[in-house]
Amino acid sequence: MSPIKTAIALAVASAAAGSAYALDASSMLASNPVVLNIGGSTAVDGTLLATETALETLGPGGLCKAGTIDVYQIGNPSNRLTYCTGSTDLPTGLSGVPIAIFKESNVGSFNGPGPLVGVATTVTGNGFQLLFLNAGTPGTSGSSQLTAANCPTVTSSDLGANFNTFTLHQCNASATNIQVAANPTAGIADVEANILHDPNNSPFPTGLLSKLNGSPGLDVVWGVAVTKNLYYALQTAEHLTDGSVISTCNTANNDAPGCAPSLTRSQVASILTNQGSLVTWNQFNGLSNSTDNNIYICRRDPGSGTEASWEEYFLDARCGGATNPAGSQLIPWPEDGQFVFEQGSTGGIRNCLQAFYQGGTITPFTGLPAVNEPGGQWAIGVMTSEVKSGDLTASGSNLCNDCFRMIALDGVLPTLDNVVNGYDQFFSTDQFYTTSSGPDAAGTGANATLFSTMQGRMGHPVFTAITNAAFAGRPWGSGGDLAPASVFAASNPPTIPATGTTVASNPTNAYSKAFTGSTHNCGPAVLQSASGTIALPQTLLGSGNVNHP
Repeated sequence: MSPIKTAIALAVASAAAGSAYALDASSMLASNPVVLNIGGSTAVDGTLLATETALETLGPGGLCKAGTIDVYQIGNPSNRLTYCTGSTDLPTGLSGVPIAIFKESNVGSFNGPGPLVGVATTVTGNGFQLLFLNAGTPGTSGSSQLTAANCPTVTSSDLGANFNTFTLHQCNASATNIQVAANPTAGIADVEANILHDPNNSPFPTGLLSKLNGSPGLDVVWGVAVTKNLYYALQTAEHLTDGSVISTCNTANNDAPGCAPSLTRSQVASILTNQGSLVTWNQFNGLSNSTDNNIYICRRDPGSGTEASWEEYFLDARCGGATNPAGSQLIPWPEDGQFVFEQGSTGGIRNCLQAFYQGGTITPFTGLPAVNEPGGQWAIGVMTSEVKSGDLTASGSNLCNDCFRMIALDGVLPTLDNVVNGYDQFFSTDQFYTTSSGPDAAGTGANATLFSTMQGRMGHPVFTAITNAAFAGRPWGSGGDLAPASVFAASNPPTIPATGTTVASNPTNAYSKAFTGSTHNCGPAVLQSASGTIALPQTLLGSGNVNHP
């Protein structure tokens, strides 16, 4: 079943309503774990894994008890299951109990609220179903496909000093019945549902929003990524290699954040829109690629919250309401399998950039033929700033081979402190969704408690500081997420002006896209709390900005 069909087709055949982890099906399935089937945002996959595996002694701690954590995944990942014993820090009914958290990442944010609407309006087993890893039926000795043959152990891994070790099993996507259609019990979206599109680019059915319960979870910080060879070419073109602009930037291929190249918001918009006139890199003064001067775009599919975020930010799209769902006369380039490639996950964007950088195969999202790229080309994409060390290095599971860097936008790098100071508004407040009605609603019981606990920890500034450690120290600075100001600014005031050090320990945003209580990612962020001295614009000539003498 294709991800598109999975996301939008109404299933007519009954399937297992839940799933459970198992390597040894006869013993694991019988444990009858608390199960969450979560669809949606791929941008938060790294933070979710960090939330699951953080040390339980931290306050608040991770969801899983040390020494009990197994992670099964397809790809990097398009589907994942974390099975463990609930940590001692969890509420009664979850602590010491087996828990299984399934996360689908085939399409993106639309798969957070979209299928839940179908679940809320139909009978059990006949909702809008998603593909999850097939661990059989919980509480039975039924058949699981997560066997040692299908999902061999790859490595023992952890995300850093504040995280428990887990055993990673990489599953064979081609194994028979390795995935199974099932109703989601909850969803996560990078933006509110009413500005999402389905994978066929149709606007979300806003008349069904009453079927959902949604609340803010995290502020996701985005960035503009380019292939590493383009990054260094931009440095040369902007005289950031000869010391004439910044004296300390006097070497080629300099990865110091203060030497990062920059494009303007208008230039990026001109690249991303099909009404734009920027189609070759040598249209930029000083840029020329002797291999290939075409501009290549690695973008997400229409159902992605990443896609919705950049369309809104750069093109003012999707924000026109029910009478004008496009919200803008500017639309992005459609996938053509030649210059523009859509991908179904954040990992797919990284792989797309890698193919243009070093050579490789890109499989278009819309079913166009796979394309083999020779490498040495220059490409651009938009992704979350949740970039782990392994996502970038040669040893990363996505095989990026150090293929990209994030550039500055209008001179401002996509770092957490720049967002808190109000320099960078390219972030979105995500939404955690359950159904407000329907037979599969995650509204009561242990699964509802697990989801609400997970949401509270993923967004809490104390815990966000822990999970952000996995995304610190990239060449452009430290990215990740922020605790939403609308939820936490009163109880955990932000430190402003923020620095990289202060935001690492206190990642509460000062600016909000849910100022009135309802999330509104269309439009500017506004100051929620002024518990400090607000940084004035001229500070942009200092640590907040680059490329200034």
